[in-house]
Amino acid sequence: MNSSVSMNNQMKATNLLIAENISTYKKRTVRLERVLNVILIGIEYLLYVISFLALFSYRVLPDYDMRSWAELFRNLETLPIAGDYLILLGVIFAIYSLYSAHNGLYKWDRDIKLIDDTYTAGKAVFFSFLIALGIIFFLKTGTVYSRLVILSFAVLIVVSAFLSRLLRLGMMHLLTRAEIYSKNVLVIGAGRVGEEIRSNLFASKGNGYRFVGFLDDYKSDGEHVIGSINQVEKLLQHYQIHEIYITIPSERNVINELITKIRKYDVRIKIIPEMYELVTSGVVFDQAYEYPCIEIVKTPLRGLNLFLKRTADFALSILGLVVISPFFAVIALCIKLDSNGPIIIKQRRIGKNGAPFQMFKFRSMVENAESLKTQLEEHNEADGPVFKIKNDPRITRVGRFIRKYSLDELPQLINVVLGQMSLVGPRPPLPQEVERYTDYEWRRLDIRPGITGLWQINGRSDLPFDEWVKLDLYYIEHWSLGLELKIIFKTIPIVIKGTGAY
Repeated sequence: MNSSVSMNNQMKATNLLIAENISTYKKRTVRLERVLNVILIGIEYLLYVISFLALFSYRVLPDYDMRSWAELFRNLETLPIAGDYLILLGVIFAIYSLYSAHNGLYKWDRDIKLIDDTYTAGKAVFFSFLIALGIIFFLKTGTVYSRLVILSFAVLIVVSAFLSRLLRLGMMHLLTRAEIYSKNVLVIGAGRVGEEIRSNLFASKGNGYRFVGFLDDYKSDGEHVIGSINQVEKLLQHYQIHEIYITIPSERNVINELITKIRKYDVRIKIIPEMYELVTSGVVFDQAYEYPCIEIVKTPLRGLNLFLKRTADFALSILGLVVISPFFAVIALCIKLDSNGPIIIKQRRIGKNGAPFQMFKFRSMVENAESLKTQLEEHNEADGPVFKIKNDPRITRVGRFIRKYSLDELPQLINVVLGQMSLVGPRPPLPQEVERYTDYEWRRLDIRPGITGLWQINGRSDLPFDEWVKLDLYYIEHWSLGLELKIIFKTIPIVIKGTGAY
């Protein structure tokens, strides 16, 4: 009895030591985070203030015959406009800071995404300026503010926000590479979900996270598996873990026991819920008679969002056709001189909800390409229902060039104008490909197909078909204006480089 009590006390003392060690290491990391975060936020707002002062000096002070800030301070009593601008600046900063903080722009432990963060900063600027000007209007200060100062300051805030995020990302890279800062992550469960989390941790370079390994009772000899679940407490101390992801939600008894063991430590615990694929797709909480329910929504791209996207597609496509019409003539002449056959071809493709349409393309293959396809089936290098050959003998000399830089896709702007396609979306498949689709793959047809998409900025033709589908479904289920702009802006350098296209 005494030996049992002694062993129990010894175990508790060991657990306490583990908890203290982890807590001490984490406190050092948190202190470093806070110091660096305060410095970076200070630099960001210093850029804002410098931008405002520069604009004020350039545009406002000369109207009052003042050439320096010294003159301004000497004449503050006779220049009430300075106080009015100060009030405007204070209101803008207050609203902008609250909006940015609410959207996580000042959080340290997150994946920094320059385009997404800049877009969020742009929205914060829009709302803060709109509300600030509304408040100033109701205050009836009588001051006529310089429109040039206000508009230029709004643009400079967004530019400064981008530069500060770039600085933050660079600092995180340096700290992580120098092994001064890192957060160790342990994943419970080496299945598909666990592997995806590991891939995301490796892919992200802007959050300082370091994947330590898996704990799994069924894959003890698997890659990156460092132990079984009952070893979690020992490994917490050895690797000084900051976060644990639990990806085995169906193992309820195991999870209950696991959480009981580790919740006393200063470690963040994250559980991936069952049916996570349903939860991460669009859902709306509703009431069905007396029962709460979740309604599955295929995509956020509906209602006003759909109208805005269609309007932007139509306007940008018309503009694009006008601007690049000289290139059409040059490409058409090159195709005609290079080989026999039509300049523009029409291919039967499958669009939204399975509706067929004729897609326009510049011809990049020999005239009898379709009849030759059956002879090349055994050389297909793509998986799934897609046919791709890297060095396809049917492609002409001009065709190889225009395919590399996606110039053959330009006539699809006509399809966008006609409402059959969109600028961004899943690529339209061939009918014979759709015939081999599973129910899961058929979901690619929930929206209009696009000229570019997530697949375009993540490898193009080098991607396997299942990754292609996964990216398309992510776009469909997580559509936003920010994601739309991100894809368009990232497509441009990829097309110019000509990577992954054949």
